[in-house]
Amino acid sequence: MFRGRLFLSLGPVLAAVALATFAAVASIAKAEQPHKNMPSGAHASGNHVSGVAASGDSSSRAAVSTAASDPHDFQWWNASIAGPIMPQPHWVSFDLNTVLLDTLTHSPRIKSVSSRTSVALEKVTQQDAAFDSKILLESNAGMTNDPVGNTLTTGGPSRLQQDTFGVSAGVARTTRGGSTWDLSQELGTLNSNSLFFDPKHQGNSRLSLSLTRPLLARGGQVYTERLLTQAQIDAGVSWQEMRRQVEKRIADVMTAYWQLYEARCHFLQQQKLLERGQEIERIIVGRADFDSSRIELAKVRGRLARRMDQIIAAEANVRRQQARLAMLIGRPELVSAENALEMIPLDPPLAASLQWTLRDAVIQGLENRPEVRAAAKELESAALSMRITRNQLLPELNAVFDAYLAALNGHNDVFHSFGNQFTEGGPGLSAALQYEMPQGNRYARARHREAIHWYRQKSEELRETMQVTRAEIETALIDVDTSIAQHQSKRQTVLATTDEETVLTERYRMFGGDGTRVGVVLENLLDAQQRRSDAEREWVSTQVNYLVSLIELERAMGNLLIHENIETLRVPGRTDIDIVRSSNNDTAASIPRGEFGSFQHRSGDAAANMLNSSPDDVTDDTPDSVAPNNAIDDASKERFLPWAKPTTATPNGLPPAVEIRVTSPATPRPTRLGLGTRDSGLIETIDHRGP
Repeated sequence: MFRGRLFLSLGPVLAAVALATFAAVASIAKAEQPHKNMPSGAHASGNHVSGVAASGDSSSRAAVSTAASDPHDFQWWNASIAGPIMPQPHWVSFDLNTVLLDTLTHSPRIKSVSSRTSVALEKVTQQDAAFDSKILLESNAGMTNDPVGNTLTTGGPSRLQQDTFGVSAGVARTTRGGSTWDLSQELGTLNSNSLFFDPKHQGNSRLSLSLTRPLLARGGQVYTERLLTQAQIDAGVSWQEMRRQVEKRIADVMTAYWQLYEARCHFLQQQKLLERGQEIERIIVGRADFDSSRIELAKVRGRLARRMDQIIAAEANVRRQQARLAMLIGRPELVSAENALEMIPLDPPLAASLQWTLRDAVIQGLENRPEVRAAAKELESAALSMRITRNQLLPELNAVFDAYLAALNGHNDVFHSFGNQFTEGGPGLSAALQYEMPQGNRYARARHREAIHWYRQKSEELRETMQVTRAEIETALIDVDTSIAQHQSKRQTVLATTDEETVLTERYRMFGGDGTRVGVVLENLLDAQQRRSDAEREWVSTQVNYLVSLIELERAMGNLLIHENIETLRVPGRTDIDIVRSSNNDTAASIPRGEFGSFQHRSGDAAANMLNSSPDDVTDDTPDSVAPNNAIDDASKERFLPWAKPTTATPNGLPPAVEIRVTSPATPRPTRLGLGTRDSGLIETIDHRGP
């Protein structure tokens, strides 16, 4: 009798279990249908790699997840990631374009390397100035009063007394062919007490021309302009180094931007994982008098404690990424925010697919990579050294030519003498050859051998740079292909783990645990929640890794500045360098977007409120307390930058925003390290604390 009643009481329970099991199997089979229909090796395709589903037949696409048209509707964090989620009292939102413009304007690294290149360009001007003509002016006056020991010196007086005065003017120049010439005109007066001095009070004039021409060693334009050529080569190397540093800083800023987005997504996902665990805890507590056990409650609370630790670590990671991005941008308001400002990226991780073969990418890299161009310049410098030392192996042979005109008159008539030098008498001429050759010429031979070794060294360095460039490009291409290949598998993993958790959660809500003191069913559910969270983290990381690999590929090819429309320009006639970001065909993409605001957390510990409330709750509370500045005004008139620095509090309890904007001046002019266009104007700060 007892056994019969037991069988009758277990009948409905077994029927319900069978029904739930059948529903779970059907749901899992439906979720796995896309895996079976998906062709192997399917890659993401479309305009945006992270915004388009993998290629496949219509039945495969229809079977993914629910009947939603968006293939990424499982990305629930997109609804909250563009709003404040951190406990900081102030926040600033921005897009990637705004970050790049601000980096070009404020980054100390970019300003430093541009100034260093300007120094190298100034050295070119200094070396070229060696061939400018020199104007020589000289004047002298003297009085001589010497005893004499020979009557033939003065003809009688015991002391020689002379008065002299003279001026000279001339022009000297070294030509680019190596010749040196000097043309000078001298005028002067001379008077003496010597009885043999005639005429008295002499006025003299002399016009002199001197020319020296190297015929063998140290001759020729190549040797004469060696310092100028070397300065030009050094300036070219410095220019390429500047491009490399700017490209690296831009790559670091873009990477930090997406890593901040990734860290924020991980933070939200970890919060969501904690909330799902808290929901299970509420179920266990509610069923404490029915079928839950103390071991289940201990297990779930242990998991919640670990998840809380993970949230703390995720929040710290977000703050680290914010600090790193602020340092890379270099804006003083961000650097001095003292961790009181939340930085919110606005752009989603979308990117157009790039199709590069290894051969084309390597060719592009060898043409555009700054390191390759700089190494080629270094090899050119070594070749110049070889030519110079080969010239110095020759003996030194110089041709010297002198000519002059002179005239002399009495009564200090220097102007009459100046005219007579062209009409009376004739020129004086002299010519000479100067020869010099060290015995053995060992110094010049050693210098030439040194130049040969240096050329070989630079040649091998260029080969190594080309090999490194090829290896980096190949590695970047592998990373891009890997991210594309993982794109679909990571997405399917998220869908599968989400379905698994849904089935296990619904089963636990209906039937509770397994009726034992072990808590195996609960353990499986908590593991499923963790697997789903891990899959979501890996999905976001795959999206970010794809963008980072694209950035690294463009940098490895030397195309990043070209791809981002960033130009390094030199003002004609000056050595100042402008690093600007020109607008592309998409006008909207070139307008900075962002806003600044503040919000107040609920009473109590801010961090605890953040962890115990959903991001939507925080976002809903912001309209009453946020006082953002408009980030975009008329694009043809003004450009607003979102960064702001909080100041003293206003009557409503919130700090007023300090708006920093770029206005158009009356006369357009190039902006030093500009804000994106050649017509950008001055930066002015407007403090909204009163009139």
